[in-house]
Formats: sequence, C-alpha cells, structure tokens
Amino acid sequence: MRLSVLLADDADPDQLLGQPSYIFETSPGNYQIGILLDPEDAETRDRDLIDRVLQHMVAHNMIKADASGNNLVRYGRLPVGSNTKKRSTGTFSLRSLKCDLTHKYSLEDAAAMFGLDLATVRGAPAKPKSDIPKSTSIDHVESFKNLVNPDPAQRSYHDSLLKLSASMVAAGTHPGAVVNLLRSLMLAVKPEDEHEFNRWEQRFGHDLIRMVSTAEKFAPPPRETEPSQFSYKFAELLEATRNIKWLVKGLVPDDSMGMIFGASGTFKSFIALDMAMHIATGADWANKRTKTGPVYYVAAEGGAGIAKRIQAWHEIHGLAEPIDNITICTRPVLLSDENEIKLLRNDIEAMSEKPRLVVIDTLAQTFTGDENSSSDIGDYIRLINSEIRAPFGCSVIIIHHTGHAASERPRGSSAITANLDFILGVFRPDPQAMTARLMVSKQKDGDKAPDALFNLERFVLGRDEDGDELSSLVAKYSDITENALEGFKGTKYTPIIMKHLSEGVATADELVIMAQEIVQEDKAVVRQGIRRGLTALSRAGMINERAGIWGLAKT
Repeated sequence: MRLSVLLADDADPDQLLGQPSYIFETSPGNYQIGILLDPEDAETRDRDLIDRVLQHMVAHNMIKADASGNNLVRYGRLPVGSNTKKRSTGTFSLRSLKCDLTHKYSLEDAAAMFGLDLATVRGAPAKPKSDIPKSTSIDHVESFKNLVNPDPAQRSYHDSLLKLSASMVAAGTHPGAVVNLLRSLMLAVKPEDEHEFNRWEQRFGHDLIRMVSTAEKFAPPPRETEPSQFSYKFAELLEATRNIKWLVKGLVPDDSMGMIFGASGTFKSFIALDMAMHIATGADWANKRTKTGPVYYVAAEGGAGIAKRIQAWHEIHGLAEPIDNITICTRPVLLSDENEIKLLRNDIEAMSEKPRLVVIDTLAQTFTGDENSSSDIGDYIRLINSEIRAPFGCSVIIIHHTGHAASERPRGSSAITANLDFILGVFRPDPQAMTARLMVSKQKDGDKAPDALFNLERFVLGRDEDGDELSSLVAKYSDITENALEGFKGTKYTPIIMKHLSEGVATADELVIMAQEIVQEDKAVVRQGIRRGLTALSRAGMINERAGIWGLAKT
C-alpha cells in the first residue's frame, strides 16, 4: 500500500510554494489541491510517516479531520458535476483551475509545497537551508517564460508570480525588492487588450503583494553579524592602542608591513636574515626582546646563497642541529601578480603553524611594475598586505634598494613610505670596514629606537669539489653602549643609563624608577646617582637631552 496523492482540502492556492498537479474549485472560494506522488519513492509506503504528515496538515487547517481521527484515507474530487449545497447564487459547477498530471513528486517535495519540512515531521534535525531554494516544480526559467509570453492570452500570471516570489523570498531577497522586480517584468509586457489588461492588473496590484507577504514566513532568519570593527569609542581606542605589540621590541611591530632598505653592499639581507633566525629560535635580537615563531623567507635572488648564509649562521652560533622553524622559498615569485601571490599564500598555509614573520628578499625580484609609479607600488603593497599579512596575522618585511642619488630613502615612489608601518635603513659608516648601522627611518606607532651596529664576520664552511673555499658572512650585533663605555670612568649607574637609553628615550624620573629596581637602594641615593651619571655621559657626548627627554647621541 502506498499514498498516491497528497491532498489538501480548503487550502489557499496563493500559499503554495510550488506547482501542484491540480487545483479544483469545489465551491466558491474553496479548493482541493492534489499532488501526484512518485511510486518509486519509498517514503510513500511509510504508513507512520504519512500519518504524521497528514496530522501536520490537519494542524495547519489544510485537512478536515475525520471524527475517528483517521486521515490516511482521503476522498478525492473530480472536476465534474455540481455542488448541490443550496446557495443564493444557485448550483455551483465544479471546475478545474489547473491540471498537469505529467509530473510526479517525492513525498518530501510535495510536503514542501505546503510549507512542511519532512525532516521536522520525522522528528529528525532539519537539513540546513541552501542559499538557493530547492525548486519543487518547473524550472524558474519556465516561470519567467510563462510570465512574459509574447501571446498575452497564453501568459500565466498567477502561477509564475507565485513560484518566483516564493523562491526569491525563501532565498533571502527583501520582499520589497521582490515586488519591485516582478512588477518591472510585468510592466515590460503590459497588454493593450482590455480583457487581458484586467487580468494583468489584478495580479500586478493586490495579488502580487499578497503572494509576497504570504511567502515572508518562509524567509531565512536574519544572520547574526559580528560586532563592527570599523569604529571605536575614544575609551576603546585608547585601550586598543595603549600597549603596542612588538615582534621585535621597539623595531618591528607585530602584524605589520615594513621594509629594510639599503644600498648595494650594505649587508641588509644578512641583517634581515639574522633577525629572522633570532625570531625563529626565540632569542633576543640586538638586545631587544622578540616573539618566537615560524619564519617564511622568500629568497627570490637565489637558493645557493641563502643556504650558505643559514649554514654559516648555525656554525657561528654553535647550533649542531638545523632550525626547523624557518621555511625558505627560492622561487622568484612575482608578488605583483594575483595568481602568483595566491600560490605563495597556499604554500604558507601548508605550514604546520602560522608564520610570525615573512621576509621578501627583494622587492626588485618580486615586482614587475614601475617602481616610480605610486599606483603600481601601491597595488604591490596592498596585494602583499591582503594576501600575506592579513590572513596570517604576521609581520612582513620587504628588502629593497636605495636610489642612485638618494641613499637615505628607499628607491622609487613615495607611496612606499606612505603604505608601510615601519622602515629600517642600513648604512655603512666606514666603506672599508665590515660594519653596518641599522637606523629607524619610520615608525608609525612608536618612538624611533636608537641605531644598532652590526659587525659582519666571515665563516669558512669548507671547500668545493675543485678545492675552492666555501664561505659566507654572518651579521652579529655589536653593543654600542658597551663599546662606548669601554675605557670610560663612570659610576655603577652609567651602564644602567646607557642600557636603558639603547632601548629608547626616557626622562630622568623614569631612569630613577628603573635603576631603583636594579640597585635596591634608597630613592634619594638613586636619584643623585642618576643625576651624576647623566651629567658625566652628557659631557662625554654619549647622550643628550631635549625638553627633559634623554637619548643616545647620534654617532
């Protein structure tokens, strides 16, 4: 035994979410609606499920329950004969408003036309709604064709509008937008014939609004939105910016875009690699605290050189086992190309842990545009920002060259400076010496840190197959304060002052507070010691003061 037709008595055709098999008007304004069921659907033989479906239809006033409560056996009408009930208008002849017996439906699709979710009826969790509503009858294209049929007499206003409005509202389209769109379509095919115009006008007005209003109950619930991050109250902004998060304290902000630039031969790549290796190992760099994390290094200028540099770095720092917290890309990727940068992003995503730092060495090898074009440079930086920095929440450092005439700034458009959070410049104080000085050229969210000095040490790795020596340079930080104090006769407070000022500027009161934590003496004694130390170091030209703020003298 199976259910062959899902019937509804006295149902409103305007509330259907699809095209039934037939609609018979059994009395004025009363209809019986039937949907032919697919005999191949096993659920049409599930007695318990069918009974629950019919009970739900009873609860929604779509079936008049028998006194016995047994709704399984239904009496179907035929579109012939007359309703003999006495009425002032006389005998009513039954008539067919729609009849298409060519389509068969699953029980699930048939129930959906009446607004019933079969999963809910079963007592199982409902299937998640699709972003595109499931069609339960003819394709939407057919509905549009029927609505705008060139022959006005052949147009199906009611069924087409009902189907389209229900689908659009169920998909989340605003009801007002649905009305406007469908009315625009109807205006495009407005008939001139008076009889057809009357039929068109009836659907154009109240009927369409009623269809859309009825479908609103099937609209998806509004999506919960995340709290807006576009704006802050002042107190929230103050709290958010109170403590800058650093990857390298005072030099490289966390989750930022920056650059290290320098002329050829200033050892900028060696210094960038040294920073990267310290972050990968969790060691302080240039006497500044770092956050430990994976590093992704784009060595676009070649793999052989970077391999020797990393090997030499391991040897000089006494590391027997290779660091596994750094990943090197030796492919010359073009990061100004959307497809290429997505390949790089995919490779970074394959890392077992998100990177803390991504180094791009160099801009020239990963950029195909005009360096002097603010548009080209801006697009390049924005692509890296959106495809690399933002998805991983990491800091990105781009290695770049200086111009031929201007060695104090990066080569190319001023858009480079405008679009970056920090810029570090590398210079050689003495062209004959193997030293380099790192200085802060731009620091958007913090004070400019004092310069840092690096010595370049040569390390012999071995010999190649021809017996030639294999070697590489390694950048090693040289403590400026220790060098400056060598041979200087001061007090126990002078190294404390120099150490603190090497990390940033400070007032005398801040130096007193910091020193008191170290020497554990009476505050008055510490204050006098700091005052004498500041005087001695200032006279020696090692530090200077401006508006009550002390800092290291530029050398």
